[in-house]
Amino acid sequence: MQKSPITRCAIAALCFGMLAATACQDNVTAPAAPSLDAARSDGNPSHPFTVYTQNMYLGGDSGPLFTLDFTDLGAILAATGPFWAAVQASDFPGRAAKFVDHIQETRPDVVTFQEAIRFVLLDGSFAPVGGADLLAAVQAEITRRGLPYEVAVLQEETSSTLPLTFDPSTGTISRWLNFTDRTVILKRSDVKVIASAHGLYATHLSLGPVELVRGWAMITIDRDGTPYHFFATHLETPPATPIQDAQALELNVLLAGLDGVTILAGDLNSDAVAAPGTPTWTATYGNLVADGFTDAWLASPHRRGASSVTCCQAANLLGPSQLDQRIDFVLVRSALASGDDHELPIGIFKSELVGDQPSDRTGGGLWPSDHAGLVATIAIPASRREHGKRLEMVAAH
Repeated sequence: MQKSPITRCAIAALCFGMLAATACQDNVTAPAAPSLDAARSDGNPSHPFTVYTQNMYLGGDSGPLFTLDFTDLGAILAATGPFWAAVQASDFPGRAAKFVDHIQETRPDVVTFQEAIRFVLLDGSFAPVGGADLLAAVQAEITRRGLPYEVAVLQEETSSTLPLTFDPSTGTISRWLNFTDRTVILKRSDVKVIASAHGLYATHLSLGPVELVRGWAMITIDRDGTPYHFFATHLETPPATPIQDAQALELNVLLAGLDGVTILAGDLNSDAVAAPGTPTWTATYGNLVADGFTDAWLASPHRRGASSVTCCQAANLLGPSQLDQRIDFVLVRSALASGDDHELPIGIFKSELVGDQPSDRTGGGLWPSDHAGLVATIAIPASRREHGKRLEMVAAH
């Protein structure tokens, strides 16, 4: 999600110290590199590998929440109330059903959701009294349909609690709203995970007592003796470009030197169709391509969708499509090539946008998300598979 520009980078203690949680961890440390086992699967026959990436959308524009004077309780209540009302109006069950439609139709091996948000409504004593969980809604719909998908790894990111309603008779906050952002990877049940890891970027956006934290998640599977490393992430938005640049450098360290096939998917907040110097452009996408990643969308001779843009619909998810940025990607890099042959030994043969057509809207006329989703299928040609038969896993990166 491209949020509203953040104009304040110093916030006083929220409402005289009423901040209940500022980040998903008190001490944000550099992400630990994944420790990968040397195990192998039984060697299922090689076949196409399909991934689906989707920014799910919080349900309301959170940008204004981070442009407030947080010492002004009235201003905070005036912002959190409409935000929570927008979230409630965004129809989590209906949107979740649309995401599961895409899963059921495309049958991906792995799925990554960004902004897999959880809201918890708290009373004045911080006891839970309600809420909404977009990931839980998806899981319930998957279960209802009997689809073979389960959570493989989940990384909690920014988590904060804001005052929602004030009781003037007692002079206290009577309702609080807690939200936790998450990046998650789901896998089909027949996909055997031989390693997994997740973590937070050490570089994060500090807003006084609130830390806007981003993270990553990964799984490694063995596909016919070739390791497939699937990374999911959601990088910081412009105009906090220096933060994103630093997070991208951390990501590059995690991705360096991996054997086999590395797939990076998610909302990178780096607009591939924007010109340098425009507000949505950052160097991240170009740097990843320069580092050897192939853009699955551009490499696919067969695509569904006349346009490649994936973001961003109106905040209320109504109205005609407003997609005009390409910030969601499936990027692929292989370490199977040898010598001076730099041609990617991967046959990327199909990509499609999902959730971008009027027919994809919910019964209430909402777009499933402010982002379109992206599904990409890749395969190692038979002549190349023998080159990657040995599964040599790196112990640390």
